Amino acid sequence: MFASMENSSIRSYTHGLVLAPMAGSTDSAFRRICRSMGATAVVTEMVAAAGLSRRSVKTIKLLQYEPEEKPIGVQLFGSRPDDFARASLLVSELGFDFIDINAGCPVKKVLRSGSGSALLRDIPRLAAIVKAVSSETDLPVTVKIRTGWSPEEPVKDSLPTILANEGAAAIAVHGRYRSDMFAGNVRKLEIKRIVNCSPVPVIANGDVINVEAAIDLKNSTGASGLMIGRGALGNPWIFRGVSGRPEDAVPMPGELTSVISKQFEFMKEYIPREHVYHILRGHLLNYLKGFRGASGLRRKAVHVENSTDLNGILAEAEKLLRMERIDRS
Repeated sequence: MFASMENSSIRSYTHGLVLAPMAGSTDSAFRRICRSMGATAVVTEMVAAAGLSRRSVKTIKLLQYEPEEKPIGVQLFGSRPDDFARASLLVSELGFDFIDINAGCPVKKVLRSGSGSALLRDIPRLAAIVKAVSSETDLPVTVKIRTGWSPEEPVKDSLPTILANEGAAAIAVHGRYRSDMFAGNVRKLEIKRIVNCSPVPVIANGDVINVEAAIDLKNSTGASGLMIGRGALGNPWIFRGVSGRPEDAVPMPGELTSVISKQFEFMKEYIPREHVYHILRGHLLNYLKGFRGASGLRRKAVHVENSTDLNGILAEAEKLLRMERIDRS
């Protein structure tokens, strides 16, 4: 029996613009920024199902979110159905809108445990995981996959139906094989094949770095919705441009400063003061790119230690952006 699609929160995931879960990048602060820019749903960074089943304090911290992030899903990864079952029981009580199963992560550290895209080589295990989750929760269950392990081992046409029969309400597809990692162009025809075989909505993901790429990916694949990952890092305005006017996909004068400052204030709510500037540096490196003089600012950004350092970099960035707008006009 296919999962019901009546839940409006899951429709925001399946038929909208979703911020992809990315470890170390899509924390609560950045998710809030993206929701304010037009992302229709967000997903947590991937959370170890085994860690949750053991109630690991470090793992449970990844479940932190604020009401303005909703609708929000929690993404679980692992390889043992029992871990997923116990984790699902726990997260079902925390107000999440759906549970997402990671069967797409290509990183060796994850693969070694049989998790992530390794599950694409063990479909019975993946199906058992989906069944374990859907049996223990009333929340919609979604699955994130790739187009296969390699060009020689693409996912079979039967996979979407197998997952749907075990309770999956939707499938998100990153348009690369595990062997591709993040290299090369997104494989739109492979996503389209999966869309055409699927009895549940399919969300397309990969290479959405601007409005034009978003429109092309959706039109080329026939997917019900889009998921934006690396294209949103340092560029949350992409959600505004895709959902509204293309010209709004860039920051307005002063907006780079206001958005980074707001994200930093959010970060200080849950990151200890002695660590917050160190973590902010990584986000600054994402924001400070794509304009003349950005490389010099990035060199400064890796040494940010206080508000004076931060304000100086932001003031310089706004000046450089202002000069670039004048040159273009």
